[in-house]
Amino acid sequence: MFVSTYETSLDTKGRVSVPAPFRHELGGGTRVYLYPALDGSPCLEGGGEKLMLENQKTLMRMSPNSMARKVFLNRTVSKAVELKLDDTGRIKIPEKHLGLAGIGKELIFVGASDRFYVWEPERYAAYDAEMESHLGDVQGDFEGSFNAQLATGGIRGIVGESE
Repeated sequence: MFVSTYETSLDTKGRVSVPAPFRHELGGGTRVYLYPALDGSPCLEGGGEKLMLENQKTLMRMSPNSMARKVFLNRTVSKAVELKLDDTGRIKIPEKHLGLAGIGKELIFVGASDRFYVWEPERYAAYDAEMESHLGDVQGDFEGSFNAQLATGGIRGIVGESE
């Protein structure tokens, strides 16, 4: 699982080291895929072979001529870049993709469970502040989801009150 945030920067040759825990999550894979974030956020979304296989499965479930499929395909395949990790775990993100995310020299890798995001630090700070501002609005959703999972025995290591 991709977790945590890691601030870093491009080196003089325009390369960036993928955080070691993220490389570990790639399961020995040497490929990283990046594309503009699906939700329209001004960042790059990425992962390894596993993420791309999930994207492919999603595409295969969609009607071939649906607009949703075309948009998803355009974003996750047509605009994607496949990058190979070098021996020290670095990648070189193309200028075009850096530009799409507004990244100059500094950047942040942000874990998001089955994928990660690459943000320009100020843009991420604004996004983070916005998400934090909505915490009170969605607190009930968290509790509802947790309680529903608990009721079905779906949370490992936690025993419900009725047990």
